[in-house]
Amino acid sequence: MSAATTETNQASVAPGARRLRELFARPGAVRIAGAHNPLGARLAERAGFDGVWSSGLEVSASQGVPDTDILSMSELLAVASSLAGAVRVPVVADCDAGYGNAHNVMNMIRRYEAAGIAAVSIEDKRFPKVNSFIPGRQELAPVGEFCGKIAAAKAAQRTPDLMVIARIEALIAGWGMDEALRRGEAYAQAGADAVLIHAKGSSPEPILQFLAEWRLPTPVVVVPTTYHTITATELAEAGAKLVIYANHGLRAGITAVTDTFASILRDDRTTGVESSIAPLATVFDLQGMAAQKRHEAEFITPFESRARSVVVPGAADAPVEDAAALLDHQTSALRRAGIESVSLATSTDAPARLPQDVAVLAEHTDAAGALLELPGGHLGGTVVVSGDAFVESELLSRLTAAGAAGSDIAVLVDVSAGAAPRADAVPVSLNSAAHGGRRIAGSDGSDVVAVGREGADGEFAGAAAFSPQGFAALRAAAEKRRANSRPAGLADLIADLIEAGHRVRAVEIASGWLELRTADDARRATALLAGEEAQR
Repeated sequence: MSAATTETNQASVAPGARRLRELFARPGAVRIAGAHNPLGARLAERAGFDGVWSSGLEVSASQGVPDTDILSMSELLAVASSLAGAVRVPVVADCDAGYGNAHNVMNMIRRYEAAGIAAVSIEDKRFPKVNSFIPGRQELAPVGEFCGKIAAAKAAQRTPDLMVIARIEALIAGWGMDEALRRGEAYAQAGADAVLIHAKGSSPEPILQFLAEWRLPTPVVVVPTTYHTITATELAEAGAKLVIYANHGLRAGITAVTDTFASILRDDRTTGVESSIAPLATVFDLQGMAAQKRHEAEFITPFESRARSVVVPGAADAPVEDAAALLDHQTSALRRAGIESVSLATSTDAPARLPQDVAVLAEHTDAAGALLELPGGHLGGTVVVSGDAFVESELLSRLTAAGAAGSDIAVLVDVSAGAAPRADAVPVSLNSAAHGGRRIAGSDGSDVVAVGREGADGEFAGAAAFSPQGFAALRAAAEKRRANSRPAGLADLIADLIEAGHRVRAVEIASGWLELRTADDARRATALLAGEEAQR
């Protein structure tokens, strides 16, 4: 069976209860194997069993307690539900004596049915039951009482597919064949979908006798734990329909783990057992890693590849009294541009009130140090905004669009004519043609060819976008600056990238951003943004 069996696909597989009824309708024996966790269920499915038995003995043993009704219904249901969720084949649950009277049985049926269990098995013992193979007390419930439980179970189920199996313990308790047959017939008449005849001797003869004397059309279930010399085919030929190998996975695991652990301690290493234990690749396969990888590519990677942003220290951060409001506006602009992940690094204490879901990076005095705090390997673009500027969402969208168009590095450049640049402006030189205050960038767009040069074509507008490759180059430039103890703002790092030969695309603008380098800048920006918000 292929690795695809580790995935559930309810669209292409009938619900467990319906599938079990289909198996009962076909010729031959239906064979199921016991499990106490989803891994064991997948091993049974992969081996080729028709279904899985959620074994009370296995679940109890896995919890380190006897199989004597110590675990609650909720605990056993949780395991059965996890098995049903892990495999396509039907799961049959061992429900002991029904966890109480008919009221408890009705509650149990509703909850197991809702969990996708194909069938439940209820045994005709008094609470608390004792495992059938343990010598001593094996007390049977009165026939009438147990028939009431079966009738209640059938009345409680919401769909017709769920099967209720009545387990007969008369042979286990030493009450004889006549009592076993009498009880089986009563349970069938009460509505049981199948009866399970249980025995603990080494010979299959009592089971074969029961099958020979069974006259009703109700299917018979057998559990050849101790009378293991007979085959499932022989049991089917004698009249059995469902054969349960109830606890062999647990017992095989106990032996294998005991031998493996002893070998490791004896040899002081694992070399002697490596060839006889499952490789990790098998473990990953059984866990469903192949499906997870496909789901990751389909559902997670596209979201992880969305752009992120970081606000880094500028040449002069906004005054503290204005910082929180301005950060609110910048965060909102980034998110309107489709950039949900926002990080903040400042050269001073972060504002006491931060916008929702803004990650605060360690305090740094410059952009280089802040950028090194961001994790590498991000699958999407990174938009970097200098803390001494505010940039509107439309410009940020243009930046990210430039990245989507194939630019590894793109920066905002204000090329507006008519206003003399400020003394603290960062001049930028472009390779686009200009005449009479008009610029033509050409079909390939314009590039930044220098930062800080006299006679520039525009000024840096405080934001840049980087592809994953562009951000790797930016980090390398930041690492070089830190190694040489040279502080750097965002504009300095862009200049380093140009000097290193990287192409830097210019996104030319004429408005839509504000400087935040002085207290007057901050007050003007706060007033402008407040007015814009009031107009909206």
